[in-house]
Amino acid sequence: MQDGFSSSWFLASAKGPLAASFQGMLWDADGKTRLCYVPSGQTTGWSAPSYDTSSVKDFWNSYLDDVASFHSYNNDTKLKAVELLKVRSAQLDAFFVANHEEMIEFFRQMERREEQLSRNDMTGVESLKGQGAKLEGEVDSTRAGYLSSIDMIWAGVERDLNSFGAGEVLELGELNGPAISSSQIDKFIPWFDLLCGLALLVGFCTPLAAIATAGFLLTVCLTQFPGAVGAQPVYYQSIEMFALLVVAFAGGGKYLSLDSIINHYCKRCCGKTEQSA
Repeated sequence: MQDGFSSSWFLASAKGPLAASFQGMLWDADGKTRLCYVPSGQTTGWSAPSYDTSSVKDFWNSYLDDVASFHSYNNDTKLKAVELLKVRSAQLDAFFVANHEEMIEFFRQMERREEQLSRNDMTGVESLKGQGAKLEGEVDSTRAGYLSSIDMIWAGVERDLNSFGAGEVLELGELNGPAISSSQIDKFIPWFDLLCGLALLVGFCTPLAAIATAGFLLTVCLTQFPGAVGAQPVYYQSIEMFALLVVAFAGGGKYLSLDSIINHYCKRCCGKTEQSA
């Protein structure tokens, strides 16, 4: 409830035919936006993959205007913020210059792995599957190292541009973020779990709360689609889901619940109204 919940690992580890949909809720899960990735063949006269920091810098400049408006910066304060942003932009450029050859090679590895997955021709041979898993592990490890450095620069941009404010922080946000993002989900799920759990405990709107919670557990099961390669077992979630459906459709909440008390008084009130009429 205090911003300690994150669905990132839950969504990132999705397996099966719906995995792409769940993983698509994560902002920049593959790191391409923050790493300023430009695919092969999209740069003039250069067939290898590359990078272009202009879109990130444009996003930061737009964020600067939002921060200045949010904190009501005057011209002098905004000029100071502009200078700080120039330093962060220079850091971003320096990172790519210092790691130029390594970045290009990493992008090649990433494209090679994506091509393997799109062809799906390695799944039938164990040795090839092992090669693919090894390459994917290398890509993930290298990407995590680069993103660790890049994320420090992004965090610095947010911290620096808000440093002239009165203590409040306007979050930097997401460049090309998904329509439904994990950050939105992270704010919703704790409240959903709390309210549905309390409703089930006290027996308030019991069938509705049971169906809603069963639906949530169904999404959990779908992230680890039964039979999919690498999927984790969802026995416990399945048992809980079907138990909640039993509660919903067997008339749960009829006795010793808020529902029963509300129904009792509603019937009494209706009965008195009919007698008066």
